[in-house]
Amino acid sequence: MSRNLERPPKASVHELHDIVAEIISELARIQNLPRPYRDEEDDFPFPREIAVGNGLVVTISRKIDQLIGDVARSMRSSALLEGQFTADDYRKLVRRAFGPALARIELSLPLTQNARSVLADVDAKVTEEIDWLLNNGRREYALGCTLFTFTDFPPFVIGPVRFEPREIWLDRKASDGRSARISRGGRIERFGHQIADGPISNVAKRRILRAWQGQKPKGRKPSVDSHSERDIIEAIRDCPYVCSVKMPGFGDKAGQDKALLAARLALTTISLIWERPSKALDGLNLLFDREMRGRSLLSFTSDGLILGGRMTSNMPHAPWARRDELQKHFEEFAGEFAVAGEALEWLLNPTGNDQRPQLMSTITQAMIWLHDGCREITDLKAIVSFASSMEILAGGDGKKSIVRLVHARLGADENTRIHRDGFSVREVIDQIYDQGRTRFIHGPRKKGNDVWGDKLGHDWSETRGNAERLARMCLVSSMEWSAENPQGDDPRLLLK
Repeated sequence: MSRNLERPPKASVHELHDIVAEIISELARIQNLPRPYRDEEDDFPFPREIAVGNGLVVTISRKIDQLIGDVARSMRSSALLEGQFTADDYRKLVRRAFGPALARIELSLPLTQNARSVLADVDAKVTEEIDWLLNNGRREYALGCTLFTFTDFPPFVIGPVRFEPREIWLDRKASDGRSARISRGGRIERFGHQIADGPISNVAKRRILRAWQGQKPKGRKPSVDSHSERDIIEAIRDCPYVCSVKMPGFGDKAGQDKALLAARLALTTISLIWERPSKALDGLNLLFDREMRGRSLLSFTSDGLILGGRMTSNMPHAPWARRDELQKHFEEFAGEFAVAGEALEWLLNPTGNDQRPQLMSTITQAMIWLHDGCREITDLKAIVSFASSMEILAGGDGKKSIVRLVHARLGADENTRIHRDGFSVREVIDQIYDQGRTRFIHGPRKKGNDVWGDKLGHDWSETRGNAERLARMCLVSSMEWSAENPQGDDPRLLLK
């Protein structure tokens, strides 16, 4: 069943008509100018062209490109489209629709008639493409990743995100079925029946396995299949696991961005098993984001010595854990993993059928902030992220609400001692929220007075550690509550 599309406001039709008329007038102006036409001050290095089909193109000017962008912004007015397509995705879609529409008109006909014809053609083509993408444009993104010390942990899922050993992934993608192909000219042909065992051919599968075993495959004649083989080897490389993200229909850039965010948050969910998620995330990585590599740093002493420092950018896997221990942790965190999966499903399809969007929005945002805090290099910025994660769960009402959250979720009131140095809950949150987060965000002065001094350059690593541990416990407890209350959709209940 097709999903209904929200249409642009009726009042914008006249404005769009005027813009399209201006496009046609500009197209008529450049028809008799020398070819290849290019605006003298255009910063684009090549003549601007739009494909019209069958290998043909129509030459346009920078002004036409800009006006097409205006049309795209006017047409991309519904919340649905803004969630499924980036501005650039939508501009490219509208731009593609203009090529055939402009090629069909006769410039000798009245301008108003041509503008109506082009606008109708563009609107119909854009609607057709969007309708197909939303209803049939599902994709599964695949990214090489690192997980654990062993390379054969059984496949598992967190909502739309699947993790599996690369050999299992390869078997699956070689047998998923395929009913489309790319022709010699690059055109996609789709069929109503299966034409191959899977997206990955048996020939490519054998060669990829040999490459993963350290063998160098023999040269291969260039083809669509050989290019796919090369892309797979490059995307996975020596990563022992593959992270796959199943996506509904999205524009290209929007789909890629959402898939990467979902994968990163799924890794963050796994890291919650450890007391310090940042330590775990040091080894839980997408190849797309981070590779393990050596780094060197030179320093020169005051008396002329050269000292070399060598370090590793990140770890090849999460902290060591026995297989049976890790499996037990997965069982213990089953509820949290299920809630994380629900949150990721909501993230990828917020207009879908999720029964508790308010709570899932809260959990998702808290996960994003926790992820960013774990990945952050600067301690003070990490503190801001961890404080934000807790504040979102607490309803966004500052440190007082965080104190209430800690009491509700962790059972510790504001006077409970939670630090080896004897600091209470309130004192620890004061350090995180006031001394760290607030002064770093708002600057060193308050009401004209200096409230920062030289603390910007102080060591904030211990406060960062306290913030991370507290943020993790609050998130885990909130996810646990969400799992135990599957009908709850009021984030305020996290404070009860």
